[in-house]
Amino acid sequence: MRKTVISLLCAVLLCGCASGSASADAGSVPVRQESPAVQEQSYTLPDVTYGKVVKKAEEIELALAEERWDDLAALFAAQTSADTIKAEWLADGEGPWSPAGAAPVFRDGNIGAVVFLSGSAGVREAVIRMNEDLKIEEMHSFMRPSFSEPESSERWTEEWIYAGNEPKITGILTLPVPEEDEEDDKDEEPELPPVAVLVGEELDDAMNESGSNTDLRRDLAHALAENGIASVRFNTRSYEDPLLAEMFGYDLEMMLSEDMASIFHSLETYPVNARRIIYVGHGAAGTMGYSYVYHHFEITGGLVLINSPFTNDGAQLFQRAAWLEESTAEEAAEALEDEDAQDTAVIGGYPMSYWKDWDAMGALKYTRYVAIPILIQQGKDDSIVSAAEDYENWKSQKGSNVTMKLYTGIGHDLRKKDGIFEELLAEDIADWQNGVDINKKKPAATPTPSPSPSSSNGRRS
Repeated sequence: MRKTVISLLCAVLLCGCASGSASADAGSVPVRQESPAVQEQSYTLPDVTYGKVVKKAEEIELALAEERWDDLAALFAAQTSADTIKAEWLADGEGPWSPAGAAPVFRDGNIGAVVFLSGSAGVREAVIRMNEDLKIEEMHSFMRPSFSEPESSERWTEEWIYAGNEPKITGILTLPVPEEDEEDDKDEEPELPPVAVLVGEELDDAMNESGSNTDLRRDLAHALAENGIASVRFNTRSYEDPLLAEMFGYDLEMMLSEDMASIFHSLETYPVNARRIIYVGHGAAGTMGYSYVYHHFEITGGLVLINSPFTNDGAQLFQRAAWLEESTAEEAAEALEDEDAQDTAVIGGYPMSYWKDWDAMGALKYTRYVAIPILIQQGKDDSIVSAAEDYENWKSQKGSNVTMKLYTGIGHDLRKKDGIFEELLAEDIADWQNGVDINKKKPAATPTPSPSPSSSNGRRS
């Protein structure tokens, strides 16, 4: 379920605008959306302006592209040899590299930048932290991950969607293709579909995946579209920018919450019914959904928890999400009650400030205040989130607005024993949205096997 605890919770933080130097040679990375021009402004320090940081970022970007190691060494605050910079930069492969974009980074008084360079192997990103004189204090680089691509079928179509502060994170909007009806009045505006925001269970998930399953959110998006529900799935900030945790520290708001809010606010600009936004969270993301629903009035369509852990508090939720020892959560819970506890104190490898972030996500703080429809779906064969414990415990929160359903033969990854995605979950979400009692539905008839089985063996491609 977890890739590693370290990669699970890499934080990031990107503010400001792209520099406008993005190149068409950016490989498989979709073109990032430009924001309106930002006026020259001071940030934290009177002599540090947005424009100066942009200029410095572009200077570093060009020096890296042209491999001017001596010039780069001169930009560091501490004495750093050109050979050291060259060796570290070339460790992941040689160029040539072309400038592909640059953006400032501001966070809690820290100043920095990210620069992008494109080459035959893909896109390289360098993350830089600067001092008040705009000298480099720290710089790391990595190859950016490859992105998924929008797909289409007779039943649905997809397009890029962008969210958050610049550089924006990338996502895919899946739209159901309306069924043609000759009796419909062609002059009438088509009814816009409700839209689900699909949230993966790990904070470094790519847009298609959730936890260890690389296609869960994509399969769910396609199944929902075939049942008339649009959806958005997105790369997490930590997936796109995995180095910024060590550069600027852990911050759940910047890792996920700000991008999530941006998605909610932007949906009214797309061909979906932004008055029927549904939050759909898998695993820990489902449990976190109570907090997001409470803080975002835009989510009116409903809250869906799929195979989500039941926890007494936010510290315990983080402990389960990050696979920490129970004793670690207990220690953090005690520290959270101590008003004198310092944010810089470290518990389980994470600062106290981060435990406070998760404490605010504790679902039971909000269950009594969330009145929109809630659907809790649980696979009976889930070996990670227990049907016997978690699902049964969720019943303690069951009110008139809560529907619960247990699915036999379904594991944590929403697949049946043969590995095929269980589309019944998406069908039930659509029926639940339409007011159908999904626990009283008659099971669908088993289709007659085809004499010529598909080459894909029933899996989505």
